[in-house]
Parts: sequence; C-alpha cells; structure tokens
Amino acid sequence: MQRGRWRAIATGTAFAAFIAAITRGELPRWIRVALVLGLVLFACGAGIYAFGYSTRPQTLTVAAGSTDGEVVRLMSAIASRLAATNSPVRLQVVDKGSASDAIKAFSAGQADLAVARADVGDLSSAATIVVVARSVVLIVAPAGSSITEMDDLQQKTVGVVGGEVNRKVVEALTREYGLDNAKTRFKNLSSPKFRQHLNPNKSMRCLW
Repeated sequence: MQRGRWRAIATGTAFAAFIAAITRGELPRWIRVALVLGLVLFACGAGIYAFGYSTRPQTLTVAAGSTDGEVVRLMSAIASRLAATNSPVRLQVVDKGSASDAIKAFSAGQADLAVARADVGDLSSAATIVVVARSVVLIVAPAGSSITEMDDLQQKTVGVVGGEVNRKVVEALTREYGLDNAKTRFKNLSSPKFRQHLNPNKSMRCLW
C-alpha cells in the first residue's frame, strides 16, 4: 500500500512538471504543436459525439396485442411512418398476442408504452398519452332470429369474443339486465370461431 502511494505521488509530480514545462515553453516547438493539435482534435471529436448523442432518435418499446392482429398492424404502420419522417421518437412494436398480455408486459416494466383498454388489467400507475379509438359494445343476432331484445336472452348462450378482455363488460351487462337470474350463459369465442359464426350472405341485427 505504501509503494502504491509513492507511485501515485511520483505520477502526479511528473504530470505537474510536464504541465509546467509546457507553460514555460521549455518543450520543443514540434511537441507543443502536436499537443495543441491533439487537444483540438479531441475537442472536435467530443463535440461531434455529443451532438450525435443528443440528436439521435429515442426509441420507445410499445407492447400491443389483439385477437385479430389489427392493433399490432396499426402500431407497426405508425412506427414505419415515424421512421420515414425522421422523427426524433421511434417505436419498437412488440406483439404480445392479446391486450391482457400487453398490459402485463407493461406492468412488469418490459415495455415503455402499451396499447390497452382502460377497463382491462391494472393500470393504476399508467397515464393516457393518446386515445386511439373509442369502441362500443355490440350484441348481435342473425336477421330473422326470435331474439329481438335483451329480455329474449333468457336461458340463451351468448358468445363473447375475447372473453378475458371483455370480462368486466359481461359483468356489467349481467348486473344491469339481471342476466344471472335469467340463466343466460356466456361462452368465450376466439376470433376464428367468431368468424365461422358470421355468414357474409346473411345480415345481422344489433340488439344493444
């Protein structure tokens, strides 16, 4: 330890003597010129690096997901547009497969942003940046069906697209219309199964 202390003192003394020699002009001219040029190049390099670091785009990770993949495609289009216009902010879209998984990734700190619904998951610590869309709830029945109003759902089975995501919606409808007493059942449907139930040659009628 004592040897290391003396080594540090010797190094400091030599550096001080070198600076003193430069200030008194005791070094050869070519060494002083080289030192000045080196300092200028170092300052220029540091300035260029600082400018590039301060102006480089900031990339934010966005967690997104939906059963039909539309949310991911929309966010990817926005990310491509930001890159094409040299925006200072860029988006890296991460497909989580569903809205609930996107919220879980955001809550776990795996993403800077998330495309989410306000009624899904724990968003107590989140803040809304932009409202992309305002959706409505639709309950539809095939044209010609005997089901014409909410009371006709008694003892019927209602398919729900994205059951986990729309769980709170189902609970709200059940309370509002007393569907639990009417023995109405709700069955989760995946997006492909939902498309199979839709016949493009038949019109649908909206109940609610």
